[in-house]
Amino acid sequence: MTQRLYIGPEHYARLTAPGRSPALSGAQDRTLARADAALADPSCSVDETGHNWHLIRGRLCLRNVLSLLVAFRLTGLRRYRDGVVDHIERMGAWEQWSWISWKQGTLDRCAIFDLSYGENSTTLAIAYDGLRDELTADERARFIEIARSRSFAPYLARNGGESTSWYYTFPLSNWNTVCNGGAGMLALAIGADAPESERVLALVEIGIAPFFTGMNADGAWPEGIGYWNYGMQWGFQYLLSHERATGRRHPLLERASTAATLDFPLLFTPNGVPCSFGDVNSFVPMPFHYAAAERYGRWDLVAELDQRIPAGGLADTQRAVDAELLLLHPGTPTAPPTARPDIALMDGLEWGYVADRMPNPRLYASVRGGTTKVPHAHDDLLSFFVTVGNERLIDNVPVNDYYDTTFGKRRFELYETSSASKNTVFVNGVGILRDAAVTTTIVRGDGWRGFHLDATAAMGLDPAAGSCIRMLLLVEGEGLVVIDRVELAHPGLFESRLHTFSRVEGGSPEDQPLAAWVRGATASLHLSFVASCPSQLKRGLGLQNQPAVAPDTILRHVVTSRIRTATMCCLLSPERSGTISVDDDGSTVIVGRYRLRIGKNSDL
Repeated sequence: MTQRLYIGPEHYARLTAPGRSPALSGAQDRTLARADAALADPSCSVDETGHNWHLIRGRLCLRNVLSLLVAFRLTGLRRYRDGVVDHIERMGAWEQWSWISWKQGTLDRCAIFDLSYGENSTTLAIAYDGLRDELTADERARFIEIARSRSFAPYLARNGGESTSWYYTFPLSNWNTVCNGGAGMLALAIGADAPESERVLALVEIGIAPFFTGMNADGAWPEGIGYWNYGMQWGFQYLLSHERATGRRHPLLERASTAATLDFPLLFTPNGVPCSFGDVNSFVPMPFHYAAAERYGRWDLVAELDQRIPAGGLADTQRAVDAELLLLHPGTPTAPPTARPDIALMDGLEWGYVADRMPNPRLYASVRGGTTKVPHAHDDLLSFFVTVGNERLIDNVPVNDYYDTTFGKRRFELYETSSASKNTVFVNGVGILRDAAVTTTIVRGDGWRGFHLDATAAMGLDPAAGSCIRMLLLVEGEGLVVIDRVELAHPGLFESRLHTFSRVEGGSPEDQPLAAWVRGATASLHLSFVASCPSQLKRGLGLQNQPAVAPDTILRHVVTSRIRTATMCCLLSPERSGTISVDDDGSTVIVGRYRLRIGKNSDL
């Protein structure tokens, strides 16, 4: 076998290796079942009223092709090999590859090279490379013709010239790696069989470089963990393919930040529970992650990823995870998961987490500072998640579906993207400004550690006459305390919100003291609220756009009259009620035996 991409002969040889890892239990049977289903129905039919349905159709094709390839290598049965060829023929015959072109009513194949083009190019690349030694001369010619007309021609038309696509060298979007990486993998697979391959590869190398060179030292990713999985998947697949095809180590994979980024999504998924910000707060181990971990010799990552694969395997709706895991999983891990810091702030990104221990924390919180001037952002500055064990009990409301408005001019009118759905603060009824920034600093004291966030500018306050500060601190033996302090130039209203999808007990305006329980399936949080001025709790329900989604419960801690200065606090204690108080001027908060002095800066 003469493969040139990230799936090589040694990966196909793994298919017959017995007992490689408990994480692969049942994967072979599920893959064969998926391959048989693809033969029975190769149409890749999707709901054509859905968002970007051309992209979803292409993903189903890629899922089927990978499953059929693995089934062919497992069994040697020609029907699976023929099924791959049939899927590529069908894909090549699709009238339009792009949902954007479909909406615009154009049949010009070179009008765009978008995500669908990148993913479809990957499907063609994997199929051609996987069957390189099995294709007839006519089939090979057809594959090459589809590659040249449906991928190379539009890629060259839309990149590297006067009409270069916006994503081509943009460092902060998954579009960069999916589009460049897909075209690059196809060029590597086709090689000298198409004269355009060399030019495409040269452009891909230029375009994809800023995506990796632009990362900070810790490899944190501003689009969040869901889009990390998407963008890094195509980036690593391309770079690993480049190394195999050329026999040389790629300089982008040699960067320390590229190696470090493999840890990023694991830091924001305590016990496998997603606690990231912006669109697509979800994460499951993807096969490329295993391949990258193997490339760096990170067997500890293999162990941690394995912990996140549930019994019965991962959902396989739009990607052949089982098939690719059979190929790319390196085997039983030889090192345990790495112990991580119990507090960290991502360099430049200013997202942080604090936990009682890492990994596998009992109590964990992630917090959102930094800027919202990044793709897929929400108005979620100052917001946070809280997990107890493997349950997320305090929750920013996610985007559950995409609509025409999701990426349009009215995006931030949607409840799910607005401040109204986040665990943040409101002054006179409004949250942070659009395209704002919050400065985040780690703070520590005897028995406590956490974050100081300065949102003065983000709230539109004049620093000379006002301020807005949030502190989120883990206090030993007590729990997590959230302290919000505002100083206003003129009397106004102040409010702090918490959202949860778990059951809430208490939290009524007449409750004294102000308190509530948040009850999950196996874990609980007791919430104690205090303020330096008269305040009350009010309940609300979320206003989700998707009618099938149940609303969140909102706990609103609000002042009862206009104030110039106020400090509002919430102590979140697992399994029991804690003690918290604040002095009249709001400058000191007492949590158990700890006295916390509140200031405008982080030098506390």
